[in-house]
Amino acid sequence: MNTVMVASLMWFTMSKEAYFSGEAIQLNDMLRAREERALRQLHLLKEYPEGSLLSVTMNIPGPIKTSPKLLEAFDMVIKAIQTALADDKICYQLRLLPTTGYEYYLITSLPSQDLKLKMIALETDLPIGRLMDLDVLILSNGRPSPISRTTLGAPPRQCFICSKEAKVCGRLRQHSIEDMQAAITNLLHSFFNQNNPSLPLDKIG
Repeated sequence: MNTVMVASLMWFTMSKEAYFSGEAIQLNDMLRAREERALRQLHLLKEYPEGSLLSVTMNIPGPIKTSPKLLEAFDMVIKAIQTALADDKICYQLRLLPTTGYEYYLITSLPSQDLKLKMIALETDLPIGRLMDLDVLILSNGRPSPISRTTLGAPPRQCFICSKEAKVCGRLRQHSIEDMQAAITNLLHSFFNQNNPSLPLDKIG
């Protein structure tokens, strides 16, 4: 192995450790977090029946869902959301930082389909948009249900490795966790090199 390859391998290892330095979680932790998230979404939909609910999480595979660098990226996306909704009334905001993955909730007066269209545009325009789940939820049969991109004429989300349909890759387990973490590391490293990571985050709950 030549010097360049060794240096490249060392850089990647250090970068990966920086982006995936958080606490490893267990499957039961994730299942409990999903249940709690669904209950929180249901509560907000009932508490604000006239508003539209946005639920934001990160799409991070593997047992490590958090780190200072992942939080930095998450907060930059929140800032972008706040900017995109600057002309709309925001009724409620909540930012949570559990080890099972960061969460952000927002209630706005913007109609739900219009809100979803804005979030689709953000997912498309932001270089790290593929790492985010920007779900707009409505009540369906008494349960929170996300508005699908395809119902609004948008194409399905693409995999951040091969650009095929993300759901298909996920269902077939097309990529290993190591490959996905490597792709996320490269994507975030490039993103931070091209952007100012110290944008101020508006005060939220």
